[in-house]
Amino acid sequence: MEEAFVKGRKTRTLPLFNVGVGIDDLQELLRCYVPPLCRYQDHVGNSGKASCLVFDAINLFMGTGVDGTVQGGNQMLVLGDSGTGKTSLLLLLKLVNDLGVRSGEHRCEYIQIGQDALDRIGKISNPSKTILLLDGMDEDLSAIEGARQRCLDLLAATSGFYRTLVSCDNRFFFQNTCDQGEGDGNGRVGEFDCPLMVLLDFDENQVVSYLDNRYPENWKSMFGKQDLRDLVFERATALGRLKNRPQLLSLIGHLLGHGESITDEYGLIEAASIQWLIGVSEDSALDGDSGFTIEALYDLVMRMALLMAERDIRILSEEEGEKTLGEGIHQLRLVTLDRDSLLRRVESLDGGRAYRFSHPMVAAFFVAQGILDTSNLDEVVVPEFATKKMIDYIVKGRSNDEEHRSKKLIMRNLKLATFGFEAADLKGAIIEAADLRNANFENADLTDVNFMRCKLDGASFARANTEGVIPDTPTPGLPVSFEIGDGVFMEMLWVEPGSFNIGNRDTKVVIEVPEGIWLGKFPVTQQQYHVIMETNPSCFKSVEDDLPVEQVSWKDAPQFCNELTLLMPAGLEVPLEFRLPKEAEWTHACRAENQTTYGYGDNERLFAEYGWYSGNSCNQTRRVGLKKPNPWGFHDMHGNVWEWCFDRDKRFSLRVLSDLKEKNREEVRAVRGGSWSSLVYACRTANRNWYPPQEASSNVGFRVALAPRSK
Repeated sequence: MEEAFVKGRKTRTLPLFNVGVGIDDLQELLRCYVPPLCRYQDHVGNSGKASCLVFDAINLFMGTGVDGTVQGGNQMLVLGDSGTGKTSLLLLLKLVNDLGVRSGEHRCEYIQIGQDALDRIGKISNPSKTILLLDGMDEDLSAIEGARQRCLDLLAATSGFYRTLVSCDNRFFFQNTCDQGEGDGNGRVGEFDCPLMVLLDFDENQVVSYLDNRYPENWKSMFGKQDLRDLVFERATALGRLKNRPQLLSLIGHLLGHGESITDEYGLIEAASIQWLIGVSEDSALDGDSGFTIEALYDLVMRMALLMAERDIRILSEEEGEKTLGEGIHQLRLVTLDRDSLLRRVESLDGGRAYRFSHPMVAAFFVAQGILDTSNLDEVVVPEFATKKMIDYIVKGRSNDEEHRSKKLIMRNLKLATFGFEAADLKGAIIEAADLRNANFENADLTDVNFMRCKLDGASFARANTEGVIPDTPTPGLPVSFEIGDGVFMEMLWVEPGSFNIGNRDTKVVIEVPEGIWLGKFPVTQQQYHVIMETNPSCFKSVEDDLPVEQVSWKDAPQFCNELTLLMPAGLEVPLEFRLPKEAEWTHACRAENQTTYGYGDNERLFAEYGWYSGNSCNQTRRVGLKKPNPWGFHDMHGNVWEWCFDRDKRFSLRVLSDLKEKNREEVRAVRGGSWSSLVYACRTANRNWYPPQEASSNVGFRVALAPRSK
């Protein structure tokens, strides 16, 4: 393919104005491009275990690496960490096709994924003869709000194309799109099983190749007699692992006069932006006479970034910018924007002048600076249009700048599921009505953070400083997660009021559940029990593996609940308490509005996917949450351990008590769900068992409910 690039350059023009890329950009891309390595897997024997050149993988996918009998077999997912060159690769493929280098009758369409992506895809004619390149799903606000469904929609809309490639940030895709609980993994999303390419960081040889391409040896530095190439290599070496990301390495030219140590991505882009602005002021007519200073340019670039982010566009025409930003945008004509510029001048679709940022990371940086610099004296409010990269830079910018560090960080109504706040400084932040399910707060400073009405189900707080954290106040309908000890959480899901039939179609016996409750997503674990009670009575002890606690009697379980209740914040409008779920409440949550034999359905052959029982438990309890949840998200409702109920509801059948004397019936309490030692049939939703309240067993545990305090 590299030879073909050379031939194409000699004979054809460079026609990519329609995607906002100018000739200078393309020539620079062709001159400097170093093919990254990748891991590639498909359905015809390529397993992805060994790395290969990216073009070798592309050739397989375009040729023999596709199994047409597999749904998704002609749709490849191109993944990689931020800055590994996903966009450059897709633009290069577009260029190869437009230059006529690849033989064949297939044309190529490139689309930067935005909220109008499905409409644009639908307008493409003759899809079976088209190679479709979809770029940047992680920057698409529609994907952030519902990543998995957005990916499914895109795959469904593009299944009829000859080939489709969809690029996305590696972590965003795997955490937010693939649902391991539903069996998804690797390139599988729902019914689509796609070939997968994961771009890798540059190795040291590739770093050298890129710098050799970009800075030929005959270039001389302005700094005395020192060879520019030597200076570039010196500065690149100082970046450490940051130099192994192609996009970050491309910023090296802005750091030749920068002597400070740079340790993270934000610091690198900040330093490059400062040096770029200084360079622009030296090369352009930015002075008092023109009325356009470097400060005015900085302000204009920030406002352009904010406007483009709010409208979810990558290219801003001068005409459109004038309507919102005023005539000041015309002063950009005074500015020299060369091939190394962080802001590029391109041609709009109507032939006019337009602007775009060199990379989404650069745009995200200026958006973050715009939000910080336009904040008021007391607080920084993160807008709802902010992408994850923007939020990351806002948090880092607030932490790094003394002017903003004392301001309260406000994040409301944001979709932050699976977001990485690792080692972030969030002191004093207010995070309200945010989706934080499975977000990672590892090593973060959460001092005095106020979580209000947040979805915290599955969030990780390992080694985070949680001093003064104000716990989330439960709101009906929202999952909640309570920290009950140092890094130990209790996850709860809301159960709506409802009813269910324990009779049959001819003789209905309807059980009403008039009030909703929160119910534990899992049975109480040994770790949770030990944190509260400072003891572990279990037979199968293993705190680290999150085994369910057992050997807890009905009389012992309420003591655990009472201690949990003491952790609730004071002054709630409706006082809440932890307790055991009533038998009707437990059954309602297990059934999840189904009348089937088990919460998931009627097929006993599928039971092993949902529960631990005598046939798969190896005669002991197993770690909670490993099996699939029921439709309402509750794990281990069938098997693992029987679960104590608060009462023995007399509305249910008494047939299991028929051998008890009448005087003993009030002394037993119901247990539900079956256990590790039960047959499948005993784990049915309708089955119930009983134990005396003082009795403890290695196959009986419990989960907790949270409800309004009983009067």
